[in-house]
Amino acid sequence: METAFTFPSGHTRGLQVNFCKNPRCANFGVPASGSKFARRVKAGATPGKDYRLAAGGAGLPLLKCLLCGEHLPLKSNIGIAEELSRLTSHFQVVRHCCPTEGCANSDIATPDSSAYYRFGKTEGGSSRFQCKSCKKTFSVSNRSTLRQREARKNVPLLQSLVNKVPLARAAEIHGISFQTIYDKLNFFHQQVLNFTATQEIRLRELVKGTKRYISVDRQDYAVNWTRRKDKRNVVLRAIGSADLESGFVFGMHLNFDGSQDTEAVEADALSIGDYGQALPHRRYARLWLKEDYDKAVAASAAKAAKRSVGAGALGDDIQQRYDETGLREDVESSERVTTEQRFPAKGMQVRSEYTMYAHFYELHDILRGAQKLRFFMDQESGIRAACLAAFQDEVTERRADAFFVRLGKEITVDEKRKIIKASREVFSEKRGANPQLTEYEAQVLMMKEQVAAAAEFGKWSDRWALHPFPKSSGAPKGRVLFDGFW
Repeated sequence: METAFTFPSGHTRGLQVNFCKNPRCANFGVPASGSKFARRVKAGATPGKDYRLAAGGAGLPLLKCLLCGEHLPLKSNIGIAEELSRLTSHFQVVRHCCPTEGCANSDIATPDSSAYYRFGKTEGGSSRFQCKSCKKTFSVSNRSTLRQREARKNVPLLQSLVNKVPLARAAEIHGISFQTIYDKLNFFHQQVLNFTATQEIRLRELVKGTKRYISVDRQDYAVNWTRRKDKRNVVLRAIGSADLESGFVFGMHLNFDGSQDTEAVEADALSIGDYGQALPHRRYARLWLKEDYDKAVAASAAKAAKRSVGAGALGDDIQQRYDETGLREDVESSERVTTEQRFPAKGMQVRSEYTMYAHFYELHDILRGAQKLRFFMDQESGIRAACLAAFQDEVTERRADAFFVRLGKEITVDEKRKIIKASREVFSEKRGANPQLTEYEAQVLMMKEQVAAAAEFGKWSDRWALHPFPKSSGAPKGRVLFDGFW
């Protein structure tokens, strides 16, 4: 089912992620038709009808593309829209309207001169307005620190916190209580969200017509245990995207929803029979429910036994990652829960693939006006699927390219030096053989030669090429090409 969603910029589009993620396939970006799926491929068949439902592991429904043979796990579009709404909640603008219930201006925000008179200011400096309809007067605060008794201590306390001063020591230094510190932490958080919203709204204009190079990566966070009787950590996962030119981080999104009440969600899930439904058809598809989490923990030991140990070579490492992906019940979910991890005591843990999809859809809204986009991503099928789903139009129009990047992290320092030395020697030979080329043109020529010699890996036949100019921090590098060379 396609889900309508209103983005912060006001743009509304149908959110649909259940389609073939192979850019070379005619079904790429074409969702399955609502009519009966095709039972077999027919000559000249219409894209969108060439799908068939199939059963995956643990009852997970799959959508099989009959044009290219791709199997893709179904996702809840509603769940992704809910997660996107959570990630973009800081864009919600506070509107100050007439407080009189039933007033004609109760939905018109100040300072609209057609609905309100300006009525001076309060002793605290807040603006006052009078409703032209009901004559009610009310004030609108102009200061975020209104009603704070010790606002002067905000900056010193923030400086202490960012410099890792313990809370007990910060309370002693600034002469405030722990409750005051917690209140100010909430205040700092809200100010950061307001600042972020302001900057990201401006970004939509700043990126128009530009070329953006974006690095995408994930990071795990282990939250310390809170009870001595249960010392397992809560492990949460975040996905972030940063602009390579400016270093600006477009978003670092954690798969945790603190607004959800665990007991209320579990009770409602049981009452509506969520556990009896396939995951993408559930009301709470994006959330980890307790029973599902416990089952995943129990199954983790068996899956761990099937994982092979890396061979060390970069090509073997790349192939091993594809092999591990093939063992998953859901190829888009790399989330591992083990016996050393526990379910959050408060709030709800979001399934990481839903956070990834929402992350890229928010990124798509910010970068909508960019002329060209190039993504450099960790080798992860979930990131691949989310990126291609959100930027499907741009990939089809050849305005977006996506690359996997894999580093040879196990290489010794001496081996790195040899690789770098060999690369420099090849570059010198290339310049000598082509004296008419500039240094940059010679580098491009070497990169093109590597792309032409790219090797295919994995079930998707992704083409990998060695980077001809490795650095000591991660030599050598590999990139996979999704949609043509830049």
